[in-house]
Amino acid sequence: MSFIYEWGYVIADFLTLIRGIVVLFMLSLIPDREASLDTFMIMVFIAWFTDVFDGFFARKSKRMGYLGKWDGWVDTAFYITIFLYCYALRFYSFKFFILVLIFNFLAVFLTRNLEVNQAFHFLYILLGFRTIYLLDKLWFIRVSLWTILVIILNWSRLKFQIRNFIDSWKNLLLGKK
Repeated sequence: MSFIYEWGYVIADFLTLIRGIVVLFMLSLIPDREASLDTFMIMVFIAWFTDVFDGFFARKSKRMGYLGKWDGWVDTAFYITIFLYCYALRFYSFKFFILVLIFNFLAVFLTRNLEVNQAFHFLYILLGFRTIYLLDKLWFIRVSLWTILVIILNWSRLKFQIRNFIDSWKNLLLGKK
C-alpha cells in the first residue's frame, strides 16, 4: 500500500489542526486592523493551502481521521474570521455582519445541508475579495492568481461540487429532500 493511503488521513488531520491554529492567530490580528494586513494575508494563504491539501490526503486515504468531522467547522471559522476582519476594517457595518451570520446559521440549522453552508463560504470569499480589492491591489492580484490556480488544479472535483450545489438549492427551493 502507498504512503498516502496509509497515512493520508493522519496528514489531513494535522493540516486541519494547523488551519485551526492559524484561524486563532488570525483572530488575534483583527484588533490591529490595517497594520497587520500582510501578516493576516499570509495566514489566509497558509489556511487555504492546508484546506486544499487536507481534502486531497483524506480522499486519497479513503477514510476520515479524528479531526475530519471538524474540518467543515474549521473552514466555517476561517471564512467568518475573514469576514470579521473585513468588518473590523470598516468595510461592512455591524448590522450587515450580524445579519449575514444569523442568516448563515439559521439556513444551515434549518436545512442541515452542507451545500448551503458552502454557499455562505462562497459569500464570505466574495466579501473578502471585495475588501482586498478596495484595500490593496497587489494582495488582490495574489489572491486572484491563487484562486485561479486552485480552480485549475481542482477542476474535476469543482465541477462535481458546483453540480451538487445547484441540485441542493433546487431541491431546497422545491421542498425536496
